[in-house]
Amino acid sequence: MRKYTKPDAHGYLMEAKACEHVCKELRRLIEKYQRAVNKETASRQAEFEMAMQYHSEVEIQDDYGYDLITEQQYDRLLDLFRNGKDALENHAPTVKELALNILYRIERDINEDQREWEFSALTPEQQRAERERAERAQKEWKEKVAELRRQRNIGIGDERNGQ
Repeated sequence: MRKYTKPDAHGYLMEAKACEHVCKELRRLIEKYQRAVNKETASRQAEFEMAMQYHSEVEIQDDYGYDLITEQQYDRLLDLFRNGKDALENHAPTVKELALNILYRIERDINEDQREWEFSALTPEQQRAERERAERAQKEWKEKVAELRRQRNIGIGDERNGQ
């Protein structure tokens, strides 16, 4: 009996390797943008803490009137003072946050392509075994989630019954 050899397998593996290299570069960009987003978040937190040092809107207006803060800072401080943590947590996404989300989506798509190329390079027997392994893992995951839900519901029921 002849051993199965797939003539395209080498090309598929090369494609998978290329995807791996692209993902490595994307990871570098993702880390760069994540640091920038973290700095923006820290800056917003500092603004919030500054706004919470004021005791009233009149104090913010006084600082603006004496040119201690800019008009942009005045508007931002008033918004933070009036809306509190909600204004901090529910802000419009920044350009860097949007770019980071785009990079994550691209990385996810390329990772999926890489898995597809690697799968395509497998023999039919290996592909069948891989499908079976994936089905078992999915079934185990569903069972684990169902068990966690049952435990959570039991815990909630215990709390309701005063136990």
